[in-house]
Amino acid sequence: MTGEPDRAGGSAIGRGIAAVSEFMVRRSRAAYTPLQVIAAMLMGASLELGLIPLVLLAGGVYVDTMLHIGPLMQRETSRAAALVCFAIGVPWLAISIYWQHRRGNGTPFPLLPTRRLLTDGPYRRCRNPMALGAVFWLAGWAFVANSPAALYGGVTVFAAAIFTYHKLIEEKELEARFGERYTVYKRNTPFLLPVGRQPGASHD
Repeated sequence: MTGEPDRAGGSAIGRGIAAVSEFMVRRSRAAYTPLQVIAAMLMGASLELGLIPLVLLAGGVYVDTMLHIGPLMQRETSRAAALVCFAIGVPWLAISIYWQHRRGNGTPFPLLPTRRLLTDGPYRRCRNPMALGAVFWLAGWAFVANSPAALYGGVTVFAAAIFTYHKLIEEKELEARFGERYTVYKRNTPFLLPVGRQPGASHD
């Protein structure tokens, strides 16, 4: 008896994930109007460049103050760490977004996904270069705020959420859309960090 609710809950979660993946597959086959593409670009830019960093900064400082948590490190060191994170994150973000628009015939916005399987450019080095860039980008802002809560809380929560989406939703969607091509790409290419497995010619 005790196992039945767990199985039911697990089945419900599985059905929910499958339903979302199927919906995303259908979205990838829909026609995108220029207005939809522009709206997706503006929404993505507003979130990634404005709202999320702002919430991270304000929320981190608020939590630090409320819990009486001191700064991460000396101000000069924190600024240097921020510059390093921006130097790593911004190029990965920029080239990934460009590649999705120009090579993938889509957008980073999940409701207007790319129509082509991207395996070249930044996607040749890892499967989620935009997520990699986003994590460094937000970590840079956490160092700007010199906030332990922003770095260890905000950035960690963001990373966990986006990685969970990639593993549970996006990978199933891509497997349904591209089949063996994606399976081979997934097998040969690291999930996030561009180290380890080497991408092969079979991606093409």
